[in-house]
Amino acid sequence: MQRQADQVETSTVPDSLLKVYAYYRAILAVLLLVMYLTGIALKILGSENPQLFLITTSAYTFLCLITLFYFRSHPHGPSTQLLFFILLTDMVAITLMMHASGGLESGLGFLMLAIVAAGSIFVAGRLSLLLAATASIFVMTETLSTILLLNKNQEAIFPAGILGILLFITALVFQILTQRIRAAQTIASKTAIESARHQKLNESIVKRMHTGIVVVDSNDNIQLINSSAVQLLGGQAPGKPLGINQTIRLIPPLLKQLERWRTYPWLRTPIFKATSSSQELQANFTSLHQGAAKQTLIFLEDTRTLAQQAQQLKLSSLGRLTGSIAHEIRNPLGAISHASQLLSEQPSSESQDKLIDIINRQCNRVNQIVENVLQLSSQKTPAFQKLWLLQWLKKFRMEYLGYHQPLTIIEIESDGQDTQIFFDPSHLTQILTNLVDNGIRFSQQSCDQRWIKLVVSKDATSNLPFLDIYDKGPGIPKSNQEQIFEPFFTTSHEGSGLGLYLALELCKVNYALLNYFGDNAENSHFRIGFSHTE
Repeated sequence: MQRQADQVETSTVPDSLLKVYAYYRAILAVLLLVMYLTGIALKILGSENPQLFLITTSAYTFLCLITLFYFRSHPHGPSTQLLFFILLTDMVAITLMMHASGGLESGLGFLMLAIVAAGSIFVAGRLSLLLAATASIFVMTETLSTILLLNKNQEAIFPAGILGILLFITALVFQILTQRIRAAQTIASKTAIESARHQKLNESIVKRMHTGIVVVDSNDNIQLINSSAVQLLGGQAPGKPLGINQTIRLIPPLLKQLERWRTYPWLRTPIFKATSSSQELQANFTSLHQGAAKQTLIFLEDTRTLAQQAQQLKLSSLGRLTGSIAHEIRNPLGAISHASQLLSEQPSSESQDKLIDIINRQCNRVNQIVENVLQLSSQKTPAFQKLWLLQWLKKFRMEYLGYHQPLTIIEIESDGQDTQIFFDPSHLTQILTNLVDNGIRFSQQSCDQRWIKLVVSKDATSNLPFLDIYDKGPGIPKSNQEQIFEPFFTTSHEGSGLGLYLALELCKVNYALLNYFGDNAENSHFRIGFSHTE
């Protein structure tokens, strides 16, 4: 058990300290050998037994060089047993060299202090004390043998005893210091692990936030950006994906907002679009001062959440309003319609029949307007579901064709496998029915063919699915494209002007986008951009 404990504690010793000690003993051995061979300290080194000193120093130098090579080639360091053997070898070598040089008078005995100090650092507990005791025994044994064999003065016993005491004191002091260092190292290691864990947790939270987070420096270079911000900003700058160390100057709308905030920080930034096909965003800015570095934290909010809440309030108010006036409108409307029916039963002229037809058509139009307004105001909270879009579209086509003329053609195309969306299926049915009805009507007027095409695809940058609705109509003039989603705007004498507005509002409450693209009849189409499934 003690060996296991020592092994665990030894593993906490940095490899750099082991290498330092390996270099120390190698340099010491080489230095002693060179000094002896060159005769620099001839009166001290090997003065009593030159042959023993030469053999011991040469063998010790060889072992030290091998040990140094071992430490360099094994990054994990030696085991406790091998380290204890190395320290014991050092003691034996120093003892033999000290004996060959005349004992403690040579001063080599004080090299034992470095060995014991190193042993107290590298091994722990009883092993360090065992090293100090072994060193003391070697010193006393060498002193006694010198007195007996070389007839030295017995006064050398006292310095040997003092050295033995110093060896134990050194072992205890370095052991206490090592324990404190190891305890501090353990605390620092735990703190570092905890800090790393908190950092990873914070990074994970930032990455998974629905709010876009961007940190830029004073030169407008991106220092931090999470996945939500990449998605909200369109996924990439011109020609390259968004990432750290890129500049937001590649996104002019966001740069314009940042410069406006720097000039007028007290003003609320307006809503903007990063790209022409992206959703509307609200940017908020905060200064982060870290020394000389001036960084700016940018929060990007998708306004669709706020738009949905505002839409719910608007629909609630509209519901109360339309509920109160629907009865007042329908009563006189019903009376007018009934009177026109009675009038049509009476003998009349051709001009009178035309007037009656006008009355009936306009009554139907007003009634359709009331129906659409009531439908818009009575919308409930969306019942979101995860739908497989291609599978759902095939079911929609089958149901739609079952209630309409058999000559109607609805084509469905996809650029890959089925994709999942997050939507209220009843709302999607209302939206698509409205768009398909409009497309088929304009196709029939343009080429006398009831044709529509639905194309499912994914955005290359955000990887979000979208649905394009094509028809064979003449397209919408550019002068009217900005007004088509406004309530009561219509270019038809029969329409109510609420169909596209109703479709747009339903898309908003489902976190989707509805846009119109195209500058000619061939590429003009409506696009429903769906949100992430989560």
